Amino acid sequence: MSLHVFDLQSRLVRTLLSGEVVPQGRHEAVWDGRDGSGRQAASGTYFFRLEAGGKVETKRAILVK
Repeated sequence: MSLHVFDLQSRLVRTLLSGEVVPQGRHEAVWDGRDGSGRQAASGTYFFRLEAGGKVETKRAILVK
């Protein structure tokens, strides 16, 4: 399972999960609003891309500081 955060320009902001093996069921991941270097991300629209079991799902979120 992989979970990545992208900005509006499709740039990778942060990887929350990468190649994790998890059992079936409901899971939760929390993004603290920081990029991969630990800096606070700017307010704006971000996309979360989840890849699991050969499927890909993308959802949008808005970050407001």
